[in-house]
Amino acid sequence: MFPRGKTLRTNWNVTFFAVKFTLLCDVCRTFGAAFYRQADETNERLKTLQKEVDDLKRENLNKDQVIGDLQRTLYDIIVTRDNTSYYIELHTAKAQPRTPETTVALHTCFTNDVHYLGRNQILLFNKVVTDTQYRYTQSTGTYSIPFTGYYVITWVTPAVGNIPLELVVNGEPIGRTDPSSTGNGASQSTTGLAVLRLFENDNVSIRTHTDATPTGAIVNNKWQDSCFSLWQIEH
Repeated sequence: MFPRGKTLRTNWNVTFFAVKFTLLCDVCRTFGAAFYRQADETNERLKTLQKEVDDLKRENLNKDQVIGDLQRTLYDIIVTRDNTSYYIELHTAKAQPRTPETTVALHTCFTNDVHYLGRNQILLFNKVVTDTQYRYTQSTGTYSIPFTGYYVITWVTPAVGNIPLELVVNGEPIGRTDPSSTGNGASQSTTGLAVLRLFENDNVSIRTHTDATPTGAIVNNKWQDSCFSLWQIEH
């Protein structure tokens, strides 16, 4: 048997450690409960933040859709406005009659037969019948376009012999004819026609072909005229 004093000390030590262990367990439970409570609160805050983020994403998506719809509507309005303006201007222009100040028409002819033509030679029509804008220069045989737009150009050239011709705009050939007689001394008339978009100050003329030497003559007499004409059909 142990001495009584030693037994009491042993019991006291066991009791002390039991109390300490109990207190430690209580502290652990307290901190554990606080930790789990804080973790739960954090999880709730995370869920709330995630919901707010999702709501913002949906809101931005809706805004993008609204912006897209508005952009498409704006584009449709612009297209409708432009088309409306175009048709208004088009029909207004068609409804307005031409005035002497804007009418463009030229008709000029030869007064006699034209002999001894060479290659690349501009025809100098010397009788001006109509020139509303006074843009034909007889000395050069050239008409200077007064207004940008669409024009009808025609030239009629009766010939005895073979005289290939070109319609020339700013020195470049645009159309061609080849008046040739039947070979028995009678003339053969040829008509050239072109519809072109021309620009202000473009120069238009008729010349002999650059690669063929003319033979014979262009005929102009009381039975037939050799002429150069043009007129504007639309601005």
